Parts: sequence; C-alpha cells; structure tokens
Amino acid sequence: MEIKTTLLKQFDRCFNGNGWFVAVRNAVDGIGVEQAAWKPNDAVNCIWETLSHLTYYNHAYLQRFKGIEFEYDVSDNNETFSTGEYTEQDWQADVARFDAVMTEWRQLIAAADESKFLEPVPTNTTRIWADLLADVNAHNAYHGGQILLLRKLAGNWNPNAGVS
Repeated sequence: MEIKTTLLKQFDRCFNGNGWFVAVRNAVDGIGVEQAAWKPNDAVNCIWETLSHLTYYNHAYLQRFKGIEFEYDVSDNNETFSTGEYTEQDWQADVARFDAVMTEWRQLIAAADESKFLEPVPTNTTRIWADLLADVNAHNAYHGGQILLLRKLAGNWNPNAGVS
C-alpha cells in the first residue's frame, strides 16, 4: 500500500469519517456558540478553544507542505487556544475556517506525488512528511476525543451520531 493511501485513510478518519472514534468535524457538527464555549471548569479548554488550536497547527503545517515558510506568530502553545468574542457568527466562521484548512489539506495530500511524503520537513529536516502527517492526524484524533468528551459531559452528544 502506498504511503499516500494510508495517510489519506487516516486523515479522513480523523477529519470527517468516523471509524473506531468520532472524527473532529463530526464531533463539532450541529453545536452552537453556547455549547462550543462551555467548559466544566477553568482548567479545561472548551470545544471552541480546542478547535482554534487544531486550526492553528493544521494551517501552519499546511502552509509548510505547500512550500510557504510559516513562522509561528505566538510565543506559547497556550495562545493557540484563543477564540476572541463568543458570538454565534464568530463560532460558525471558525468552524468554516477549520473546514477550509482541512479540505485543502486533504486535496493537497491526494494530489501530491508519493515522493513528497519522503521529503524532509523544512522546519525539522530529521523528519519526513509521512511521519509528520501521521503525527498531525494523531493530534487531530486526540483533540477530537477531547471535544467528544466535553459534549458528553455537557449532555449534548447524540450517540447515534457516531461511536458512543
């Protein structure tokens, strides 16, 4: 099996195709700003903050995959969990931005030559794209699980929407 085929299958499972776990896009589907901003206590990131974090890093590596030198504009990882104002319009815009980043990611992975995945990552030449993308997918799955747990804790997850 080609590296690209494996990465695409993994990407789809983590982004929008439930498998053994609920994909991130499906975990945020149908929730409004109140649910997105809810958290059980201040030590936990809310769904919106987590989606903001995922969008930030997926965008950063997408740019690098395209050959654009992306420099982090944050000094601390915690800054990637920021959201701005808690309005329905802003929430829907952030979901749309996540969708756009992830859709472009999928298109670029699908269009890439198999050799691209064996190239070193510009910001860390000891790693190749295949390894980094596998970690990006795992990172998305990890935070997707957090989002799903928050929905379950808040009592607004429908187990018929995916893995319970």
